[in-house]
Amino acid sequence: MRDRDEWFCEKVPEFWVNVAFEAPATLLQALLWCALAKDFGVIEPKPKCAVFLFNLNKHAMVFPYDDRGMDVVGPNKDLLSQLYRQHHSWLLDHDRHTMDNTFA
Repeated sequence: MRDRDEWFCEKVPEFWVNVAFEAPATLLQALLWCALAKDFGVIEPKPKCAVFLFNLNKHAMVFPYDDRGMDVVGPNKDLLSQLYRQHHSWLLDHDRHTMDNTFA
């Protein structure tokens, strides 16, 4: 159960439910739609959940969100370094100092 201070409604308990499943790459567009639609009021249908995408073979996790982009994390430093170099101009300033120190 989630901490009572984080409940949307004080009278209704909230729980985290995690569901994991394997999906083909052909579903990527639909999964990204679900992830991005959650944060925009005008887009329907809208799931009431967070969507995280995992590539277990590459040891990476992606959390896409709104129009700013996505977080990419994992222990695969080669992959993260490649993404850092390839998409350097797209990186947000929020964590740029940490990314620069790690990959530059």
